[in-house]
Amino acid sequence: MADVADMAVGAPGDAPRERLESACGDRLTEEMRRALLHLMDRGGAATEADCDPLYEHIAPRHGHLDSASTAALPFIVALAGDPGMGARNWLVQLLVSLSRAAAAPEPDRVDPGWHEMWRHQRPALRKLLADPDPVVRREALPFAEGVEVLLERWSAETDLTVRLPLLLALGTAAADTAEAVGRVRAVVQEVLRTGPAVMRVAAVHAWAEFDAQAPVRELDLLVETLSDPTVRPRFEDIWYVPDIDDAFSRADVVSWTAFLFEDAPAAALRFLVRLVGVARRTGDAPLCGAALDEAWRLLVVRPSAAAELLPLAGELLADPDAGVRYRAAQRTYFSRTDRLGSVSPVSRSPTGATPSSSSSMRCAPSRGSARSLRAYAPS
Repeated sequence: MADVADMAVGAPGDAPRERLESACGDRLTEEMRRALLHLMDRGGAATEADCDPLYEHIAPRHGHLDSASTAALPFIVALAGDPGMGARNWLVQLLVSLSRAAAAPEPDRVDPGWHEMWRHQRPALRKLLADPDPVVRREALPFAEGVEVLLERWSAETDLTVRLPLLLALGTAAADTAEAVGRVRAVVQEVLRTGPAVMRVAAVHAWAEFDAQAPVRELDLLVETLSDPTVRPRFEDIWYVPDIDDAFSRADVVSWTAFLFEDAPAAALRFLVRLVGVARRTGDAPLCGAALDEAWRLLVVRPSAAAELLPLAGELLADPDAGVRYRAAQRTYFSRTDRLGSVSPVSRSPTGATPSSSSSMRCAPSRGSARSLRAYAPS
């Protein structure tokens, strides 16, 4: 297996078609071989669509990673690491998805040779963390093994579209590693003191991973930043997370931030009511709508919030913005016709759409890294 494992050392352009054929022998299916050769032939012109056949044929059926997936791994790593290759972010996403599948609790579902092959590829995977392309660096963050690697990358990284998800990853890592809490807290507090506005919001998210009271303490900062019209476009400039191609809008971040108060419903209510209040004073209809959506979610799970939210919704029936009036009317109607009990949470993907079969391998991030749940919208 060593000759196959070493395949990622050279760039794909250095490996002719015959190398792929001879290295994999009979273990690689013909469909997967053709998909890899197609990507090699496309080179820098490769797109997401060119990756789809590979996604389709390497996807672990019912959680299985077979020997063909093991045989294909070094070639996928080599393609992902080649600066002249197109669609590298998609290839890195595929590798992350495969690593998650291999970590499944049923070892009999994973080819016995997979873990050894993955071990051979680790040096090449780690190189992706310092790749010249910030999109590749961001997608490769799940390959950072441990807080030390993340802190090292934090010291070296300058691109905000990578620093933000890196900060979130540090928060998650601190939650899993008690001895790292102090160092990560120092990073978070430094960002809160000196970082750009959007990064300060991300710092609260990172802190909340290992200190559930952090959002409550920083509620003023969150309201001030999320309601600042000059900051609004900056969210879509830098708020990215691995495995989601589009940036988060301010409305997405409002939704995710509201979820940070899951265990502090009184603070959640203050947060949302204050956002609506600022939005009404400044005429910020998108912010008002986003806060109303989350207020509805809170009302479904905490009916006691009705005493404050329903009068507010009634006042918004006269709002100048038609979208705000529509949302307010919906909330008022469902609440006053005793339909709250019939509304149940609706699971949605991070992009709000049902994943297609061709993208099902691109695992949706967990609560710590996904657009959080505008999930209780009335039907």
